[in-house]
Amino acid sequence: MEETPSDFFLLFSSPLITGCNVSTSPYTSRSDSTMSSNHPEQTFPHLHNAVIGNLNNILEPRPYFKRGSREILSNFTKKYSTFVMANFTCGNSQCSKAGWRSGKVTILIRGYENNGYHATIFNQRCERCKKFGSLELDESAYIDRVCYRLKKWAGISLEMRSSRGRKGTPPHKKHLCEGCRKGFCEG
Repeated sequence: MEETPSDFFLLFSSPLITGCNVSTSPYTSRSDSTMSSNHPEQTFPHLHNAVIGNLNNILEPRPYFKRGSREILSNFTKKYSTFVMANFTCGNSQCSKAGWRSGKVTILIRGYENNGYHATIFNQRCERCKKFGSLELDESAYIDRVCYRLKKWAGISLEMRSSRGRKGTPPHKKHLCEGCRKGFCEG
């Protein structure tokens, strides 16, 4: 079956930030870009190679995706929270809500020595049944945000493009956002 861009993707297909060379492919249906509905947060280390590719070898040493226990990950030197876009489906088979989309899905990026990073995506809850949704990540938004933050931390000056005139998503519902609950979301 051939994938076609959704209206939502078309609204957000061009990167907000210049200099990150992000591909603008539509949401994928790959299972490794989907967050299970019973997890409040998740990482997507399989996107690291795409982050490296979009950095075009401008950072030395070469960035790496930091893995480990919470204790190992707690020794970060920098952190920044921002947003990515995603589609959600309710994980509760008894719920009548089919799904929702959000332009404010919290991503927390932590920086480590020698250009290491760890990016965590926080889930959202269904408005009807309050269970976590299954998140389908907009990979290009993730790559864009991580790439931009690594460049900023490395001291590379980047221009921000205006997002004026772009259509938004429904208002952010803080009481359903795991990023807000944990204090990382500024939505």
